[in-house]
Amino acid sequence: MNHARLIVGVALLLAASVGLAADPPAPNAKADKPAQTPAMQPARAPLNLRVGDIRKYMMPNEYRASVNATDADKAEIVVEGERAPPPLKSEQPLPGGLAAYYSLFRHPTTAWRLFLPDPRAPGAGRPNVVPEREVRLGP
Repeated sequence: MNHARLIVGVALLLAASVGLAADPPAPNAKADKPAQTPAMQPARAPLNLRVGDIRKYMMPNEYRASVNATDADKAEIVVEGERAPPPLKSEQPLPGGLAAYYSLFRHPTTAWRLFLPDPRAPGAGRPNVVPEREVRLGP
């Protein structure tokens, strides 16, 4: 069944490509005009990115304050950050009970983890160093 669909699809693609090749190209209105070469295009003047006299844009008191500022521009600010690494799959908690058997068949490459103690398992709690009081009804 799949082979028949494949054969029909290939046949349709070949028929479409033959049909496109047989059609003459449509006349283009731009083909009548001579192509303009890059040398014939007018050259642009380079961008003027100069600010000019800064006093035109600032008030006199602001200009004096910025010129007489004390090493404000020389101060360096260093920002250090540290990204926590993503958690490893081997550090994720293991399923317990019947879910462990499901996980065994669902993820066979990590099944070995089910046979080892879980390093991330919560502890059993503090050990009870004081023994429980025993109550007996006789000797």
